[in-house]
Amino acid sequence: MKAIVQQRLADLIAMNLPILIEREASLPRIPNKAFAVIGMRRAGKTYFLFQQMGRLLSQGVDRSRLVYFNFEDERLAGMTSADLHWITDEYYVMFPHNRANKVHLFFDEIQVVDGWEKFVRRLMDTENVEIYFSGSSAKLLSREIASAMRGRSVETVIYPYSFREYMKCRGSDAPATPRHTPKQMRSLFEKMLGDFLISGGFPEAQHLSLSDRRLLLQGYVNTVLYRDIVERFNVTNLNVLKILIRHMLQNPATHFTVNKFYHHLKSQGIKVAKTTLHEYVDHLRDVFLLHAAFIKTDSERRRMVNPVKVYATDSGLTDAFALSRDPDIGRLLENCIYLDLCRRGFQVSYIVTSSGFEVDFLAEHFDGRRHIIQAAADISNAETREREIRALVEAGRNEKGVELLLLNLSEESTVTREGLTIEILPAWKWLLDYNA
Repeated sequence: MKAIVQQRLADLIAMNLPILIEREASLPRIPNKAFAVIGMRRAGKTYFLFQQMGRLLSQGVDRSRLVYFNFEDERLAGMTSADLHWITDEYYVMFPHNRANKVHLFFDEIQVVDGWEKFVRRLMDTENVEIYFSGSSAKLLSREIASAMRGRSVETVIYPYSFREYMKCRGSDAPATPRHTPKQMRSLFEKMLGDFLISGGFPEAQHLSLSDRRLLLQGYVNTVLYRDIVERFNVTNLNVLKILIRHMLQNPATHFTVNKFYHHLKSQGIKVAKTTLHEYVDHLRDVFLLHAAFIKTDSERRRMVNPVKVYATDSGLTDAFALSRDPDIGRLLENCIYLDLCRRGFQVSYIVTSSGFEVDFLAEHFDGRRHIIQAAADISNAETREREIRALVEAGRNEKGVELLLLNLSEESTVTREGLTIEILPAWKWLLDYNA
């Protein structure tokens, strides 16, 4: 193992950093903490680590002080926690002068080595290092990081490309002021958003043919299923888990209750306990395949008995498992907006008003920003437009300091009702405005 580590260190320190699409995620700048980079497989965590290396290089840090180590290298199979010391031991043999300087260690998929957290904590206590580590499987869950690192790390979640990043990937930078975009550019951005809603933002899936993209994304889900869920949680009812995954990916931005799904399976002669279904839903959220928004309420009981709204971690997954070639653009748009709110650090819930109107999002940020947002692809129909506006007005009546937004595919205007102002905005403008 020592010889393999020596060779890997030499290779990786000599490696040139790849050309990157700049990701908009950022790391908290909190001293004396390790930085955990988590998210679904293939969302771009490794390239995000490379991005941090590039940032340090631009600040004048010598390349020899940037140590990247990928633990999924097959030559490291069988590595144990007792072997991890070889990484730093051999590094300082190669660069003894760097003991006087801070060394930045980037550990990719470190969770494959049981007991890794003790090694990381020891390095933080005994060496002049800054540590970054990534992981995608259920072995590196938020709650497990908190327990393993004992408060000594902070997290950043990496999602597939946002619409802004998707445009960069296609050589089109977002305009500096999206809300003042020339008319001749609007049709281009509308078209690009329509394509993005269907193809999604997984980096490796960009520029692939339709059939290749679906095959790739289906493979991602299968990898998550078998490596991150079945192996980790010892799942035995694989058929039910597969049905649950397909159901949720095919129906993004919809209500889900375990009770209703349980009866759906029962009607087909499929037996499973409700407690098992609850566990499976939690597993899917743990591995970042799916997300859930709860109803906005001060009652914990009401929160738990009401349906959750489920969202796929990328709309491309919905297309990859679609039964119809006629996509529900409205649902895909809502899914896209939900993910962007999460990227921007908002806590997201949905609202049901006293009159029974539902509003898609109440988004609340720790800095005090609050938005009530309704997503509707097409509001050209007067009845649809009025229904969406009325729902926003009802939801906004008792809220102070909240921005009311109706995001759609093309219309832009402002409506005032009952003293409340509703901004109707094309979704691409909002998605391109990261400060919104």
